[in-house]
Amino acid sequence: MAKASYREGLRLWQEMQQVEQRLGIVKGLAGLAEIAAAQGQAERAGRLFGAASRLLPATSTYREEVHRRSAAARAHLDAATFEAGWTAGQTMTGEQAINFALQDVWLRRWPRSHTAIHTIGKGAQS
Repeated sequence: MAKASYREGLRLWQEMQQVEQRLGIVKGLAGLAEIAAAQGQAERAGRLFGAASRLLPATSTYREEVHRRSAAARAHLDAATFEAGWTAGQTMTGEQAINFALQDVWLRRWPRSHTAIHTIGKGAQS
């Protein structure tokens, strides 16, 4: 009996951890979507908000927050472009959404990092 209770408790704890991890991913995607919206990147913002919305469980209390934030972003961007991004985001898996979200970050950082590594490799002083 105790062993069965322990297993059930462990299973519930693991499920809770997965839900919390997924919510963290959703919050990160929504935050990056707001940054994209502030930069006028309607398609990217829509795609990230669409993916965030898709990854949320239907019963999540955070769903209304994502909806409010995406509506605010959509109001300041080209609606058709945003909607096209949203539709694309709705088809993404969690892994695809994370890779997409990080893609722009890595592309922007690479040139600076590459230059620094190249300069250090030639023995230059910083």
